[in-house]
Amino acid sequence: MVVADAVDFGPGASELTSLESVEDEALLANTRIRYESGHIYTRSGRLLLAVNPYRALNELYSPARLQQYKDSLQPQAELPPHVYAVAASAYTGMLQNSHSQSVIISGESGAGKTETAKILLQYLAEVSSGSSNSDLHHRVIQTNPIMESFGCAKTVWNNNSSRFGKFLTLQFNSTGRMQGAYMKTYLLEKSRITSQLPGEQNYHVFYTVAAGLSAEKRAEWNIPPVEKLHYLNCTSSSVVWEQFPCDFKELSAAMSGIPPLLETQETCWRVLMAILHLGNATFKSASEEADAELADSSVVASAAKLLGCQPEQLEKAICSQNIKAGLDWIAKPNTTAYALNVRNALSKALYSRLFLFIVEAINSSLIFGGESRYFIGAVDIFGFECFPKNSLEQLCINFANEKLQRMFTEAVFESVIAEYKKEGIDVTDIKYEDNTQVVDLIENKESGVLPLLSEECFFPNGSDASYLSKLKQAHRKSDKFSEERMEPHAFTIEHYPGKVTYDSRGFLEKNKDPLSQDLTVLMQFSDDPFVADLFKEKAQPQIGGHGGARRFKSAKFVGVIDSFRTSLNELVKTLKETKTHFIRCVKPNMVKKPYTFIDDVMTRQLHSSGVVGAIKATRQGFPDHLKFEELLNRFRLVVPKGGNKSGVSGVKDLLLAANVDTSRYRCGKTKVFLGVGVLDALEKLRMDFIASKAVAMQVLARGYLSRKRVKQMLDERRRAEELKRLAEAKKREEEEAKRRAEEEAEREKLAAEESKKKEAEEQDRQKRFQRARQLSFERRAGRKKREEEEAKKGDGSAAAAAVATTAAAVAADGSEVAPSETYNKKLEEYQQQVAEGNVTDQDMLNVAVVSDIGWKTATGEPTQEDVWAQYDFKCAVSDVLEYAEYLGMDIKEDAHLLWIADEALQAPEPQGWEQRLDPKGGVYYYHPTTGMSLNQHPLDHHYQQFYLQMKAQYDAMYAKGETPGQNKSLPDNDEGEERVGGLVSTGSTFSATEDDAGAKKRSSWIKNPFSRPTSAKGSVEESFELAVMLERQQDGLGIGLTLDNIIVEVEPGGSVHAQGELQYGDQIVAVDGKPLGGKMLKDVIIPKKKHELIVRYSRMSSQVKSPRRDRAKKLGAQVGAAPRRIEEIDVVISREPGTGRLGFGIDPMNTVVEVDPQGPVAGQLKVGDKIVAVDDVLLNFKRFIDVVNSVDWTASHKLRIARLRGASGVPANNKGKREKEFAKTKKGARGAAPTGAPAKQQVRAGREAAPRTGMPALREVRLIKETDDTKIGAVFHRSDDAFDKSFFNVEGTSVQPIIKKVDVGSKAETAGLVPGDVVLSVNGISGLSNFQVVEMLRKGMGIFNLVVISGVYKDATGSGPR
Repeated sequence: MVVADAVDFGPGASELTSLESVEDEALLANTRIRYESGHIYTRSGRLLLAVNPYRALNELYSPARLQQYKDSLQPQAELPPHVYAVAASAYTGMLQNSHSQSVIISGESGAGKTETAKILLQYLAEVSSGSSNSDLHHRVIQTNPIMESFGCAKTVWNNNSSRFGKFLTLQFNSTGRMQGAYMKTYLLEKSRITSQLPGEQNYHVFYTVAAGLSAEKRAEWNIPPVEKLHYLNCTSSSVVWEQFPCDFKELSAAMSGIPPLLETQETCWRVLMAILHLGNATFKSASEEADAELADSSVVASAAKLLGCQPEQLEKAICSQNIKAGLDWIAKPNTTAYALNVRNALSKALYSRLFLFIVEAINSSLIFGGESRYFIGAVDIFGFECFPKNSLEQLCINFANEKLQRMFTEAVFESVIAEYKKEGIDVTDIKYEDNTQVVDLIENKESGVLPLLSEECFFPNGSDASYLSKLKQAHRKSDKFSEERMEPHAFTIEHYPGKVTYDSRGFLEKNKDPLSQDLTVLMQFSDDPFVADLFKEKAQPQIGGHGGARRFKSAKFVGVIDSFRTSLNELVKTLKETKTHFIRCVKPNMVKKPYTFIDDVMTRQLHSSGVVGAIKATRQGFPDHLKFEELLNRFRLVVPKGGNKSGVSGVKDLLLAANVDTSRYRCGKTKVFLGVGVLDALEKLRMDFIASKAVAMQVLARGYLSRKRVKQMLDERRRAEELKRLAEAKKREEEEAKRRAEEEAEREKLAAEESKKKEAEEQDRQKRFQRARQLSFERRAGRKKREEEEAKKGDGSAAAAAVATTAAAVAADGSEVAPSETYNKKLEEYQQQVAEGNVTDQDMLNVAVVSDIGWKTATGEPTQEDVWAQYDFKCAVSDVLEYAEYLGMDIKEDAHLLWIADEALQAPEPQGWEQRLDPKGGVYYYHPTTGMSLNQHPLDHHYQQFYLQMKAQYDAMYAKGETPGQNKSLPDNDEGEERVGGLVSTGSTFSATEDDAGAKKRSSWIKNPFSRPTSAKGSVEESFELAVMLERQQDGLGIGLTLDNIIVEVEPGGSVHAQGELQYGDQIVAVDGKPLGGKMLKDVIIPKKKHELIVRYSRMSSQVKSPRRDRAKKLGAQVGAAPRRIEEIDVVISREPGTGRLGFGIDPMNTVVEVDPQGPVAGQLKVGDKIVAVDDVLLNFKRFIDVVNSVDWTASHKLRIARLRGASGVPANNKGKREKEFAKTKKGARGAAPTGAPAKQQVRAGREAAPRTGMPALREVRLIKETDDTKIGAVFHRSDDAFDKSFFNVEGTSVQPIIKKVDVGSKAETAGLVPGDVVLSVNGISGLSNFQVVEMLRKGMGIFNLVVISGVYKDATGSGPR
């Protein structure tokens, strides 16, 4: 144990809370006197203040000093403040409390965070190793020069500034021995690779390697002097080599200590030098809009040589791009500005991927493969920055510091104050600074600075200027955000250390971080395996987990800040699960000079970092909180005359016996709150007690060891023989292990070869499928072209008509030309083989798959290949089957879902995507707005997800023994209707379009928009009526209603929310004694202080009774308990003979407003019916009167109408076999009603399909916007907090596009959208926010294919779906 009196604590107070005054002058004077004497550390409760000395203090970190802290039982109390003391506290806390720890090191740039983290790591590696020669601990220490070289650079404030964030995790077992380590990195500053501010430098490793390579390598790789490398931004005299963390020799030695880096060192140097060569590539023309042409091709040739690719291909990829125009490919030259961006993007991609490889290599050599008991994490993240010009990097860095500052505030102030209040301790005098407003300003999901940037990157016309305009509009009233009148491109945010002005120019481009797919492919096919691996795409998981097709990459745009925010939130979550320790690093001046202490600089940092607030709060409060039992159990034996009482009296007696003054503690209800230093004093008494008892234990131990030694001597011979036997056994085990290792290596080799073979097969498979899609497109284009040519010829001759008829027949078969004589001969031979019985069923099926011609046997009976005829595919059968396999379908098992592949092949090209050709001849898709590149078609991911959703719904129903037309949990008279929380479903919605010839096209497959969980066996739906007294607390009631007065939105803090009687889904039927009678509440209610509302709602009888159900009146079926819904009905009507009139009136939205009781349609149509189709052709936005007046007046018309009505009691159809279910589903979902339907009403079969239990039904909706002025008629929710997003598998911080209201008679209603629908994708692009969807529909024009799913509200308490 260390004697405190023998240790130099330095001048002044080492514990700031012990100062007589905590005013600025006293704090500065104390910090200055300690800084000048070399005592740079000062403690304030659980916070350590570290002042950067800007000079070497070797004696402060000597082995003797480290050993001193290692030997101490209580270093925080016995020894001066030090990083070693914090590390010791974290280490002992982990072992004593069995809880993981973390140390958060924060401060401004240049304050010394990186050095502090190295000192912390040095202590933990030493104390947990047991031996300084441990290989693991040596490798952990050796990561420092590697990470500093690759991740640090010189800035205006710091010669060794970390340009990335790092969270180093040290893994320990239960005995405190280090088992492994790994690190996570955050937001590498990639812009520094290609440009730096005046006086700044690139990453250290560039200078170290460029100057350290041998003369032979420099000559071989054509490396010019350092001052001639443009990316390095230096002259021969501006580089101070002594300021670098290590030289080339030391860096090579450090990398040699990491096994994966030992073999790849030279390749890493090659990549770095290739980047520098790319930086020297310039262009002939100074005009940014001129065609790009390299000034010196030899520079790019040198880079290509180092990267293992052809110089001509690299130059072509930088200066041009191949774009598809119609069916042809053209080479388009890049502008000089664009080519410069392409060059810089490749440089940044090379370095960032190399950096990630270095990190992964370090982790693979250090991480412990098993499960560790505890860990200690060290956060070394970029400090707060404010440069003359600040961009997106500085915004992200400062936001990370704001999050950590917020966490510090919560840990030091808010949680403590909350506990004080809970225990009844007075906290009125404790004040602190809170930065919640700034954090919300930056990350608020609706209008935050970062979310708005992500949304702006998605828009085709998005720009830095429009982004800044939206920022100013959203935050014009915030006192933390301000505009810069003199700088139109800038905005200012007031962070906790001070105001920072950001230049918005380049924000969008930096967030997109685009890399040309041409360059990506070129790197993937590099002759250098290392470079190829850097750009190798991560394999997507397989469908079903094994053996199936791989899932496609999503077309959703994910920017740099989206990934950064996700990583940062994960870091904060991890830190909150640990015991945190804080080290605040500060700098004494802004010029990096030793022995210079500037009061203004220090005062600003002490206030902004929260140090002053923490000191004042600690002095006013009690930093250590222990439960009564915990204090008594821990210290009762070590305090003389502590007493045997329990509870408050026992605690007071114990503290009195320990000579603790009553002013230095407070007793709450369950805990005792100890002042500064009290717990340390008690711990010291405990350690002294333990030390006094150790002598007696040593006497016993020595006697035991002596007796044990005598026994060992007597058994020495026997033990020697036993050791010999064990040695022989061990030798045999080693030989066996060696044999097993060789076998395992052989298996791994075979597995690697097999994996490589499968990967090659997968690539070949993807090329075939892409070619199949392209051929399908070309066949359709060619067919359409021929039809147009034939149409122009007219009907001049019978021969021409015959030719046109033959061409149409051939096209209907999916063929382009008539079979040749060779093919006919082959067909005759095959039919002969069939007649003789020499062909198996599988052979016949294979022929059907590869040919689109309908084959018949000699007898005229249908053969196995005719099975595909029933599916009525619009595309060639071979294309449909091949694309289905591409999606991952099993042709036999998923036959009932092949229509998805058929529709996918007919889908229009998604808006905004271009086809391009990479240098290796592969086709890829490029999105100019977001900069995304995809190897597969953008819609492939959408249709694969569509297929997986549908398959999951069908599989769930078959597993329950149900059919798509049956739901056993519903009453017989429910007709498969679905209802959630009182919201009523519509039936399946009819949606189709007309082709150019006006012929009927089949409708898209659409499911019911709402679903509900299956009720328990015997459970029935019950309806209730409840009277509620509602008192107004503001002008409105604070609720949103549908047209049927169903509550779909509750305003937080409003009248309904505050009183809690009404819930989502309740239907208001009367107010103040007045029945609404079909009118909306707003048209009937007369505002007054109190209102009496009558509401109706439905619940399953199996649900637990709620308090309001006891007060409600149960309704019988005769009073309308059956839910209302929209049904689609087919009706055949005829005109009145003689007059030709129909006998009903409609409004401009095709809704029936009047029916003549004596007219020809009496009893068939009702007021309120909406006509959606005439003679199997959708009206789409046409007027009914315009359609029927254009046809024969004497003809009958078949109408499809949508009618709002109650359940009719028609029992659901109940078929059992899977083939019948598919046939019925296909007919109801995709086909039109059969011709010649009877005049009576027909309920569409598609309405019987029920979605998967517990899963909302997925469906497609098609909207057509003919002009810019066309209005869709749908309103989206501004907030999605009232929805259970996990129910429909949608996560994320952006607001989901959920429909709040649909206008009556609008295009949205006609297409089948209803309130509560969640838009999952638009034209194949998924992951959109509500704002993005609104902007697409508002600014776009043409056809919009929406995939929607029904949202589910959470109840008022947020506990889950109702």
